[in-house]
Amino acid sequence: MDRNAAQEKGIVELEQIEIVQDNAAQLQPTHYRPQTDAEKRLDKRVNRKLDLIVVTLLAVEFIFCGIDKTNVGFVATSSFVKDANLALDDIPNSLSLFSATYVPLQLFMVILARRVGVKYFIGCQLMLWGGLCMCHAAIRGSGTLIALRILIGAAEAGFTQIGMFYMSTLYPKYDVGIRVGMFTGMYSVAGAFAGVLAYGLLRVKSEALHGWQVLFLVEGSITVFLGIISFFLLPKSLSKAWFFTEEERTHAIRRMELDLAGAQEEGDIDSTALSRRDIVDVAKDWKKLMTVICNISTVLPVTAFTTFMPLIVQGMGYSGIQATLMSVPPFVAGTIGLLIIVYSSDHFRERSMHTVGGMSLGIIGLIVMATSTDTQLRYGFAHVCMAGVFVGGPLLAVWIAGNTPWKGTRSVIMGVNGWSNIAGVIAGQLFKSKYRPRYETPLIITMAIMVFGICGLGFLKFMYLRENKKRARDIANWDEADFASEAASTERRGDQKRTFMYGT
Repeated sequence: MDRNAAQEKGIVELEQIEIVQDNAAQLQPTHYRPQTDAEKRLDKRVNRKLDLIVVTLLAVEFIFCGIDKTNVGFVATSSFVKDANLALDDIPNSLSLFSATYVPLQLFMVILARRVGVKYFIGCQLMLWGGLCMCHAAIRGSGTLIALRILIGAAEAGFTQIGMFYMSTLYPKYDVGIRVGMFTGMYSVAGAFAGVLAYGLLRVKSEALHGWQVLFLVEGSITVFLGIISFFLLPKSLSKAWFFTEEERTHAIRRMELDLAGAQEEGDIDSTALSRRDIVDVAKDWKKLMTVICNISTVLPVTAFTTFMPLIVQGMGYSGIQATLMSVPPFVAGTIGLLIIVYSSDHFRERSMHTVGGMSLGIIGLIVMATSTDTQLRYGFAHVCMAGVFVGGPLLAVWIAGNTPWKGTRSVIMGVNGWSNIAGVIAGQLFKSKYRPRYETPLIITMAIMVFGICGLGFLKFMYLRENKKRARDIANWDEADFASEAASTERRGDQKRTFMYGT
């Protein structure tokens, strides 16, 4: 390291110590904030480029992740079941079997993506599951459907968590929430877009192909194309982002170092190392593991409604392709509600109660959908429900990421968080055809599970606040040398350091 670099590093480290001291005194988690007008302009320029290239591409890919995962539910309203020689329960069973590989492989895939490089791993994932989606056009029985759903579940495993982990290494913790919201919000857009796309493709007339076969072929081929362009557009790391100027690159790395101040971790993501300690640290952190359990209660309604909304709408008096088309507006409401709540969460630097607010909105919608006999009222409150339920997944993910500054450990806990997709198995077993047309029992059970999640999140917020107060008392009389010593210590790292304040 030359003298200038060493001096600059020393200045940054001193700046980090000052940031840690200031935030600890206020019981606030350390986070980056631009200080001057010039720095704010530079910061906006960096964010704008990352938004345009990284977030936009990941968001479009997530749309097709959602479409390729749930298109079986949309073709269920067509002649698919009859043409492919399927039974009515084959579709909900296929959702459970999709999760049989999709859920267990989450951790492995996130760790592998960190080791290989996110840009390369995501590209390969998209090409693989896009090809498998196209193979759905050849389904001629339940055996083929089950085999393809198991394989596509393995291919898609970890994509959501990988995308959120990737963005958490590019943006400061209170800039990333809205970006993760835009990314995962595309799942609700996928529901709306899938409905429109399915409506058009299912009406295609062909002597050689049924409409549902055209749908699988078109949607799968688009996914393969997105995988190819990922290799060329996504940056491997901030230091290798092809679209930054030297000034922007330096600022992008520096702001991540300040955002991680006191956590003894670099601001860039070139390191792909993973140690046994990373895994052990996650296994010992009961609060984050409990957050993952609570996340199951937020993922359940999302998984259920993105797959079964057309069938639920059928029970409100609509039929066939019209049911598919009428399932679109609730997804639009879901996207709008998600973006409003995650923006508020970033602005107020608060995660748990924003998640609780969204879930509460979802419960209000579920109560009416489960108890009312007025089909128009039930359809209207489906919009209310969807406006809230999409919030939990992204907010809990960025909450976990923000509270896990050490990136090796973060990759492990994000992979573990992917196991919350066990909700897909629950949804597949709840929304059986025997509950048609109103699905009262599945809706009530979903609501009860969400109430459990809300109680858990309230408890976690209380425990994190209590831990912050304890740490503030412990370091109240520290001087600058004590803070510097803690920052350099290898005994504790990341959020284990006594100077680290948890976000709530």
